Amino acid sequence: EDFFKEVIDLYLEQAPGLIKEIKTNAFSADAEKMGKSAHTLKGASLNVGAKVFAEVCKAIELDGKNNNLSDVANNLLKLDELFAITKSALLDLAG
Repeated sequence: EDFFKEVIDLYLEQAPGLIKEIKTNAFSADAEKMGKSAHTLKGASLNVGAKVFAEVCKAIELDGKNNNLSDVANNLLKLDELFAITKSALLDLAG
């Protein structure tokens, strides 16, 4: 139980920075770096059971791999919305 709480705390500490990296790279048109940050966040999200949030990260990762910055705006909005929900749920779980 303590270990899971530590994992959640670490995730909630690191995720906002990764989200910021994703956005910064998207707005500076660096699709490759955006995709790599999304890949990292996807893995971390799966580790804490945030599957829906990880799916959005995966979509952004694929946009990065495919150098597709035209469709990423919708996924960036989803990223913010779902992170708020994910954070709330994880805080409830961690107690």
